[in-house]
Amino acid sequence: TGSFLFITACNRMDSYGSCDIYYSRNDKGNWTAPQGIGKPVNTAAWEAQPSFSSDGRALYFVSNRPGGYGGRDIWVSYLDDNMKLSEPKNLGPNINTKYDDQCPFIHADNKTLYFTSNGWPGMGNGDIFVARKTDTGWTQAVNIGYPINTENDDNGMTVSYDGKTAFLSSSRAG
Repeated sequence: TGSFLFITACNRMDSYGSCDIYYSRNDKGNWTAPQGIGKPVNTAAWEAQPSFSSDGRALYFVSNRPGGYGGRDIWVSYLDDNMKLSEPKNLGPNINTKYDDQCPFIHADNKTLYFTSNGWPGMGNGDIFVARKTDTGWTQAVNIGYPINTENDDNGMTVSYDGKTAFLSSSRAG
C-alpha cells in the first residue's frame, strides 16, 4: 500500500559506481531519505529502472553487469523473509537480447512483464514487448504492436491494475 518507493540515482557519493537503485520508506506519511539497496543488486555496473512487484517479493531492474546477454539486460532479485535481496538472476533469452532490453514494468498480477527492447524485431528503434511468467520461466517476448508501437521510440509502459489504462513515453509527433 505505497510503503516503499524505489528510484535510480547516479554518481552519488554513497554509490557503488555509475547508477544505483535506492529506496525510501513511507513512515506515517513521511518519506525517509533515500538509501542505497546495496549489494548484491548494486555494483560498479549500471543498475537502474526498478520495478517492484505488487506482492512485495521481487525487484526487477536493468543492468549492464557481467553475465548478461549484452547491452542492458533485465534482472530480478527476490526479497526473503529477513528483508534481504537475493543474488540477481538474469531473466534469460526469452526476454534479453544482445542489445538493450530495459524499462521493465511488472504488472500487479505478478506474471505480466512489459519492457522496451531494440533487440527484438520491431517497428522502431525501441518498441514495447510483453512476456508472461509461467511455472517454467518466461514466455518469449511479443511485440505489442500498433498503435502502441510506432516507427518512433516507444518505451517505459506502465499498465493500471485493471489493465484498461496504459501510460508510455514516445518520440512520436504530438
